[in-house]
Amino acid sequence: MNKAITLYIKHQKTYLPVLLVIFVLPLGLFLEFSTYVLPKVQYVVLAALFASQYVFYREKDFLKKIEKDVTNSLRKELARVPSMKEIHARSMRVVHYRGVSIVITALCILALMLIYQEF
Repeated sequence: MNKAITLYIKHQKTYLPVLLVIFVLPLGLFLEFSTYVLPKVQYVVLAALFASQYVFYREKDFLKKIEKDVTNSLRKELARVPSMKEIHARSMRVVHYRGVSIVITALCILALMLIYQEF
């Protein structure tokens, strides 16, 4: 379990904070300080989060992008050249971690909805 958390932090150290800054922080600031009444703005932000993942995220391109990094990471961990099966398994885990980051961001938006009682 500890190794999974370490790997998550290693591979998502910038992606999760970027999602939080782009989606959660502006919503929190809007709900706290805005004098404008925009009904259901939290649902628009939540929909924008999921829509952005479908519009901007291409799994095939992402896997190609991370393959070199994953290979180097596995080479350092295993002290040998990793097999294609090991590279593929780690790449799939990174893709899974990306999904976890999206879910964590959505849960933060839902937490803001509960805090500000905006349903």
